[in-house]
Amino acid sequence: MPSRLLFVVPLLVSAVPMNSETCPQQKIFRRSQVQIRNIVFTSAGMISAEERGEMSTAVREQAAHPAYPNEELGKFDEALGASDLADEAAERVRAAYQDKGYFKVQVSDKAVRIDAASLARYDLVIRVDQPGMQYRLGDLRFTRSTAFPETQLRDLFPIQRGEIFSREKIAKGLEGLRRLYGSQGYINYTAVPATLFDDGSATINLQIDADEGRQFRMGHVEILGLDVETRSHILDSLTIRSGDVFSSESWHNLAERFPDLSLDDPSVRELRPNERYAVVDVVLDFRKPSTCPIDLSVGSAIPLAR
Repeated sequence: MPSRLLFVVPLLVSAVPMNSETCPQQKIFRRSQVQIRNIVFTSAGMISAEERGEMSTAVREQAAHPAYPNEELGKFDEALGASDLADEAAERVRAAYQDKGYFKVQVSDKAVRIDAASLARYDLVIRVDQPGMQYRLGDLRFTRSTAFPETQLRDLFPIQRGEIFSREKIAKGLEGLRRLYGSQGYINYTAVPATLFDDGSATINLQIDADEGRQFRMGHVEILGLDVETRSHILDSLTIRSGDVFSSESWHNLAERFPDLSLDDPSVRELRPNERYAVVDVVLDFRKPSTCPIDLSVGSAIPLAR
């Protein structure tokens, strides 16, 4: 009998080396680094040598560049940090198997200290305990989705019925749903995907239940902490006006035009939805001190107003 359970797409967080040279005044705090000697993959025959190398590189980068607030430096426990890195490596292995259809794969991991004298040096051992059955996609259905045709929603998923079930492809489809709804003002849209396993046919039926919410329109934009000329330049660059359907994409596009303004940064941009009138007011607050000047690429750098 098919079993029903929630389909969850964990986010893999890979650390990117932090570069303080992009902003000379910026001070970066790092905790003590856990040193990884070897990352050993056992019983992981479905993972190629290239994939193992990419996983190892990503985990080593995360070990080499852990950034923490200064006040937390003394609280870090290196054994726990090594265990976290082993969990990260195991999650990458699990994701790789699930991208190949082995959705119920079981993976274990452990961090082994090399010797008592070696400070924070570990081997990570990742083992595939049980790959499980390889599944293919069965039905893909949408419930409570009324804003767009089902065929349009279905086309956002780069996978067809009968193809090997891939977690990555499903995740891309879910992200496509979020972007589509966000582009048309459905800022509270949520999707709850659930899987229905049929071991008899080795298929997974996927049902996506939607809570679309209301469609929001653009309200007012308030900009704080910049001079009049700069404020006008930003407002003139907006592609939507008050009363237009609110589009989250418009802010991404604006952020690309002014990358140094960090318009997608939650500390700068505040969205104020008015549920009663279904409008979104936007506040861009640049009054916080900045360690770097703002370059609008239309002249010299413009310092923040204090």
